[in-house]
Amino acid sequence: MNLKRVFTSILALTMILTLSCGNSAAFGDLAPMSSFTLSDYNVGLKVGVNQGEIRISYDVAASKRADSLGVSSIAIYRANGSHVATITGTTANKLVRNSTSGNTGTYSYIATSGTSYYAEVTVFATVGSTTDSRMVTTTTVKAS
Repeated sequence: MNLKRVFTSILALTMILTLSCGNSAAFGDLAPMSSFTLSDYNVGLKVGVNQGEIRISYDVAASKRADSLGVSSIAIYRANGSHVATITGTTANKLVRNSTSGNTGTYSYIATSGTSYYAEVTVFATVGSTTDSRMVTTTTVKAS
């Protein structure tokens, strides 16, 4: 048998095996698009009614009754990217609720009037021992 023919056959067989194994592994690694705990979430930033006030609105829904649900943190930034403050979500400030499937509200922050801000808001849901979270960056608004 010709050495060139043997080499070509081995190379072809190797390529076939590599391609077939590579595809099955790739399909097996696909993660589901939906979350086990979070079913929907919306976050917004708008100008408040008081001087310097900005308002972060949130609406977080769980796929089933969650042990804990809401906003774990709000990081506020000036439009130039400099960090201003971080608010940690708790049941006391009503950013977090327990034993619920929905949490909707607004959090007010007094900033410097005339300065533009945006926020990075992390929403989450915990069901049993599973927690899922998403970070949302808001649009930029100018504090009144």
